[in-house]
Amino acid sequence: MEQVIFMSDLLRGKVALVTGAGRGIGRAIATTLANEGARLALTGRNISRLEQAKGEIERTQGQADVWQMDVSQESSVKNVVGKIIDYWGQIDILVNNAAIIHPEMPVWNTPILEWDEEMNVNLRGTFLCCHFVLPHMVKRGQGIVINIGSSSGTIAEDLYGAYGATKWGVIGYTISLAKSVRQHGVKVNGLNPGWVETDMTASTDIPSNAGPEWTQPEDIARASLFLAAHAPADMTGQFINLFGANDHSGHAPSYIQK
Repeated sequence: MEQVIFMSDLLRGKVALVTGAGRGIGRAIATTLANEGARLALTGRNISRLEQAKGEIERTQGQADVWQMDVSQESSVKNVVGKIIDYWGQIDILVNNAAIIHPEMPVWNTPILEWDEEMNVNLRGTFLCCHFVLPHMVKRGQGIVINIGSSSGTIAEDLYGAYGATKWGVIGYTISLAKSVRQHGVKVNGLNPGWVETDMTASTDIPSNAGPEWTQPEDIARASLFLAAHAPADMTGQFINLFGANDHSGHAPSYIQK
């Protein structure tokens, strides 16, 4: 028999926008925030997956709606952010989760197209979402931004150098952004996952240095809830590392957070 978990009131009255909310980490974060009473703006490129996530949230009496959005495209992000604010009147929490990674490749031999794709989604996408949401938060004098980094943004790699470069960029951007909006009541923090077990990694062998077990998307979601609801009032510009001390590998081949 399927267990039904009913939502609480911890985030009642809040609106959370989650990118890449159709599966994996993004879906787990969206579900967790919805279970705490937040209204969820589910965004991503795959409408079918987003609708499935919406149905999962609504089965536990949560509120969610779906918007198709490509985080790498300025017009798409601007349009959808505007629609969400018009629809719900506010965005209190922004979770920049959407990201892609290509199969392993020595960084010196990374195809230009793959480099550009990862930069556009992972780093430019994070920037664009912040660019269009932050003025709204600053105007209201409050808001929480959670950027999903990676262990690859803390440990230099040779085979996933393009992905790692985007996540180093996300971490640096997050810290700078936190300083620039702190005086306006907006907190900007992030999470650095290591290996995460999602549908995209189900058929991938765990490498010897990945640690004893995979991290689950729900573990990342619980950490996001801490940043959204429990973090100290003066905590901003910080990243929580969610990988073991021996995890020097980052992510599996073909891993995609989406």
